[in-house]
Amino acid sequence: MLNAFNIDRAMSELPQHNRRYVLRTRPIALPEDDNFTIERVPVPLPGDGQLLVRILLAALSPWQNQRLKDFRNYTKPFAIGELIDCDVLGEVIAGNAGGIEKGQLVTGRLGWQEFALTTPDMLLPISNEFADTLWLTALSSPGLTAYCAMDLFARPMPGQTMVVTSAAGAVGSYAVQLGKLAGMHVIGIAGGEEKCRLVTEDLGADSCVDYRAGDVAERLGELCPDGVHLFFDTVGGPIADSVFDNLAKYARVLVVGRTLSNNSEHPDQDPVNMRQLWARECTIQCFSRYSYPQRWEFARERMTALCRQGQIRSIDNVVSGFENTPRALRDMLTGASTGKTLVRYAIAKQQAST
Repeated sequence: MLNAFNIDRAMSELPQHNRRYVLRTRPIALPEDDNFTIERVPVPLPGDGQLLVRILLAALSPWQNQRLKDFRNYTKPFAIGELIDCDVLGEVIAGNAGGIEKGQLVTGRLGWQEFALTTPDMLLPISNEFADTLWLTALSSPGLTAYCAMDLFARPMPGQTMVVTSAAGAVGSYAVQLGKLAGMHVIGIAGGEEKCRLVTEDLGADSCVDYRAGDVAERLGELCPDGVHLFFDTVGGPIADSVFDNLAKYARVLVVGRTLSNNSEHPDQDPVNMRQLWARECTIQCFSRYSYPQRWEFARERMTALCRQGQIRSIDNVVSGFENTPRALRDMLTGASTGKTLVRYAIAKQQAST
């Protein structure tokens, strides 16, 4: 229990105000700064069973843009005035509950804000074994999404050809590496020479097609004379249709995202060329990580082991400054960044003292 003296002392040591982003208006296509409002509110003092967390890193994801819009999808749209949600890494700065003490680093879904009042069941305590960014990349949604999708549905076969869209992106970069670890011939698709070079030289793909440089379907036809056996897609749209034109008989198509349609002015209209899927008798499996929470712990254990063995490389883009969060989301959605986009709000006290 906190007595009056301890409350006064705690309040004097804590910051007085918290800044948080809430939705002001809905974007038409890509989000702009004026779609958000920065609220300045008092920092709350934790009560019994509560913890106060200082947000150090906020993770940005394509699903945040789709939740800014009001259309039917697998997640509920943000309400006007609602805090923008996201995974974060933070440091407990007040409170002692559930065995989590002050100074402990944690991850959780706490949103675009500088401080968050929460409970232990909403947090995952983490160690100092890895860089802090790894806990929001390989060991969080991007890496675990790729691992669960591959493990549950991909049925990777050594020697077969796998194509990955957004191969330099947050999820696709791990799909590329997991495909190679499974013995597949992996071809990435990315935008620009620099990203394609990263996909082949850093992530280990056998080839990478630059979708900005020409006819994707024609280039894939040259690289995949026997067709594409496994298609790991997070993009959709014309790029996905180019892969469909090159599918092998009985190919597996793993739909993990629809970034192009979600970013468009008409996200509810998402046509797909089904002709080749039917003609080649392909299997289509749609995957959302929210449907498999029971697999999360196992996937994290496996990805942790792969990171320890040096078999997985994490690609991230860290932007500094709370005020730059909307711009960082917009840059990510337009393909200006590589890997997982993170925004650094603060540095942990233990890091700042070293």
